[in-house]
Amino acid sequence: MSYSGRAREGGMDGILVLAKPAGPTSHDMVGLIRRLSGTRRVGHGGTLDPFASGVLPVFLGLGTRIVEYHMGDDKAYRATVCFGASSPTDDRDGELVPGDGPAPTREAVLEALASFRGSIEQRPPAFSALKVGGRRAYQMARQGQPLELAPRLVKINRLELMEWDGSDPDRPTAILDVECGAGTYIRSLARDLGERFGCGAYLGVLTRTRSGPFRLDAAHDLDAVRAAAAAGPAALAGLLLPIDVGLESIPAAALSEDEVAATARGQQIKPAQRPHAEQGARVRLVDANQALVGIGSWRAGRIVPEKMFVVPAPSAVQKDVAASQSRSLPGEPRLQYARAGLPHEVVPGVDELRPEMGRLYVAVGVFDGLHRGHLYLLRELRHAAARANARPAVITFDAHPEEVVLGLAPALLCDPDERLVRLAAAGAEVTVVQHFDHSLRITTYEEFVARIRGRVDLAGFVMTPNAAFGYERQGTPEALAALGKEAGFEVTVVHSLLLDGEEVRSSEIRRRVAAGDLAAAQRMLGRPLSVTGGVEEPRGSRDGVRIRFDLPVVLPPPGLYSVLVGAPWQADAPALRADRAATGLVDGDGLTLEDGTWEELPERLRVVFAT
Repeated sequence: MSYSGRAREGGMDGILVLAKPAGPTSHDMVGLIRRLSGTRRVGHGGTLDPFASGVLPVFLGLGTRIVEYHMGDDKAYRATVCFGASSPTDDRDGELVPGDGPAPTREAVLEALASFRGSIEQRPPAFSALKVGGRRAYQMARQGQPLELAPRLVKINRLELMEWDGSDPDRPTAILDVECGAGTYIRSLARDLGERFGCGAYLGVLTRTRSGPFRLDAAHDLDAVRAAAAAGPAALAGLLLPIDVGLESIPAAALSEDEVAATARGQQIKPAQRPHAEQGARVRLVDANQALVGIGSWRAGRIVPEKMFVVPAPSAVQKDVAASQSRSLPGEPRLQYARAGLPHEVVPGVDELRPEMGRLYVAVGVFDGLHRGHLYLLRELRHAAARANARPAVITFDAHPEEVVLGLAPALLCDPDERLVRLAAAGAEVTVVQHFDHSLRITTYEEFVARIRGRVDLAGFVMTPNAAFGYERQGTPEALAALGKEAGFEVTVVHSLLLDGEEVRSSEIRRRVAAGDLAAAQRMLGRPLSVTGGVEEPRGSRDGVRIRFDLPVVLPPPGLYSVLVGAPWQADAPALRADRAATGLVDGDGLTLEDGTWEELPERLRVVFAT
């Protein structure tokens, strides 16, 4: 075989059609499935409001890579519209305000529904996640400054009155069946019906009965999912649908084994079998067994691969080249210390800060990768602290906030222990490792600052213009500066570091690594890419050493790489250089070290990718 099989994401691959209950958020559901399945990458296919229930497709492992092809799926709902009052959120979660006009009759509602069918203009709710001028609409609404959202064209394919309860003539309710296109707000539909009659209306109950090909009658409730997880991985995997379910509308392109291998390497091909697809259309790439191996597009008689789910098998020539390069690799550059010899304290959370730590000037952030942009900010932190006769301090987190906020954390650019070492080398005298959970997520920036000021003398914060922390990221530099005028601390704003006119960001470094451009990634990082993982048994294998990653890490595309191997960095030990040359084989499952002598290896290794 000229390709080595499925590229694994870690854990299970597939689609779990979940029957979400009312109450938890969609992201809560993603976090639960991640824990139950032991799968790092989990996402959902369309948010349901907390009060809503029904179909929530959850995508695991490789399934997360096809979520985008489901975001435009049609949806179906059963909705209860309550007449006679309105709500600022357009649903039952807002404060109800009685309407002025008389409530409609069943006949009047039946007649009005006709004007809401087909393509209509709909104004999104004030409390929505849409962005205007860089701000979320719901953020402004919660601050008492609702945005005027422009109407959007949506499509309602079916709208039927299923039940009518007129037992209270002043507050009747209607149960509607709605089938609509993506982007339609059922809350807005309820609001607009109330405005039509002048009496007000809001959404009382909402159940999503279908999301694209996924239906409620085939969905699994939480009890069934928990029971399957308790029975073992095989039972839970038995609830998953294959990742290609629902993609049948995308034309298939049948590829030979060699063509699969070529597209897995990112090559455009002229297939032996021409797909039945329009010019520029997206195509499903399938092998001889009709198994999905990738997604591409049909352009000018060629298939252009866009996403591949298999990895190419390395050739003997590739192995020879990588092995010859690895034998002559220099050792890793030494770590440069900005303030060598100064003490570095690591504190498990802001509540553990102590007055004897002195006056602190603080930078707050994830600091994943400690790239050149971060080092520039920390240099300015040292300068600001010196001017204020304070100690430079950093508040970072034990988990990426996006894991809690979005349900899917980005892969790490830096091992957590290595991050502490690099923070100390950058001059941080105090590092706070704050636990990030839902409780911290809803903590306002005022409350967070108060917790710091209640324990130490706070001199100020160093921030970039786009930085923010606290609930809904409301702790902007402007907000912190206003608070500081009252509380007696200052805010220093430092512009982001630019390289060739481009801001140095962790997300851009991840993109460069994923594209295989390790030289560009190294330039932004200020050092070679490195990863740290555990050594799988047997550790003395002549077939190579398999590296296990307990956390998702950034790895380059599948292939062979020249690497340097050394001991992992620890916060309370010297940073040793990686100096053992080897060949690293990256595949869909992770990393294997080859062409080395591996007797008496430690339990964990640090691997540096040479460029």
